[in-house]
Amino acid sequence: MQKIAIYAGHGGSDPGAVANGRREADLNLAVSNAATAILRSWGYQVINNRTTDVDRSITRDANIANENNVNALVEIHQNSNPGTPGTGSEAFISIRDTGQARQLGNAILRRLAAMGYVNRGVKTQVNASGQDAFGILRLTNMPAVLLESAFINNPADMTRFDVNRIAMAVAEGVREVFPLNSSGGGGGGTSCGMPSYPGTLLRVGARGESVRQVQRCLNIVSLRQSSIQRLVEDGAFGPRTLDAVTTFQRIYGLAADGIIGPLTWARLSQECAAICSM
Repeated sequence: MQKIAIYAGHGGSDPGAVANGRREADLNLAVSNAATAILRSWGYQVINNRTTDVDRSITRDANIANENNVNALVEIHQNSNPGTPGTGSEAFISIRDTGQARQLGNAILRRLAAMGYVNRGVKTQVNASGQDAFGILRLTNMPAVLLESAFINNPADMTRFDVNRIAMAVAEGVREVFPLNSSGGGGGGTSCGMPSYPGTLLRVGARGESVRQVQRCLNIVSLRQSSIQRLVEDGAFGPRTLDAVTTFQRIYGLAADGIIGPLTWARLSQECAAICSM
């Protein structure tokens, strides 16, 4: 069982950055709650520092994550700067990172870049003592990422801000680096692409793991192709899955019949794996 901490920065008496009628604490909480719901639906155990607009203690939150022996932590934030607004997404990790936090940060940023955000990269930041400047990174002992999703003071960044898509980017980044079938994380290959074609056509009415694999990869491809609607990965081939399959087929020059045969399966697996490995 993978145990993940999804934290929302700021809260309560601390609104974080405020711009154009938006409060960072509110956006952080919305993304955190949505990412938590997605991960739990996939079978992850998730802990949160807050699920409502209340004050938070960074020391307490770090202790909770440490005491629960979580496999990874993502804390959600929004950026802001004085003067001309900055743009894009960036992720901060500890100077003590051995590689997994950097992998996780990159996995999330790739997906946000597919939404149109500038990828500002994975970074470290130290204080005057040479320690991690961010308390949640300094005080925790697992791979941890402090994600600055977008610039709250940049109207263009906020125009493309979609809570559910950003939450999906976080969740899929977690699944890439910390797949459910691995206790140690650190490799995304098992969560990219699909296994071999199951040998039977998949169409409306089909159910099972093969349909779930199709839905998962369609959701990954939708990060690059926004016309493909996001799906609940329930393993049931219904009208929404039919629409997503047909849209995928049209985009990639396949017969748009809404049926998953060997050619559609192979192309979907190829595109899904390519996005994961970016």
